[in-house]
Amino acid sequence: MPNVGASHTSTATGAAGTVSAAAGAGAADVAAEAAFQRQITALTTASTQATERDVELRVVSTNLTTIKKVADERVQ
Repeated sequence: MPNVGASHTSTATGAAGTVSAAAGAGAADVAAEAAFQRQITALTTASTQATERDVELRVVSTNLTTIKKVADERVQ
């Protein structure tokens, strides 16, 4: 009879270990997802800033082109 009890205890311990491992893996997945979302947020922010900078540069470029055209017309 002691062998039977030992067998059940071993099975119960093994099952508890499996549940513990699954919970750990689940926590790792949640942490990885959170890290991924932080990266997406950072990339979105960087993309928005780059777009804003691009618009500013286009405005400056357009203004400089306009000024150059006016100056060229005065020279002629």
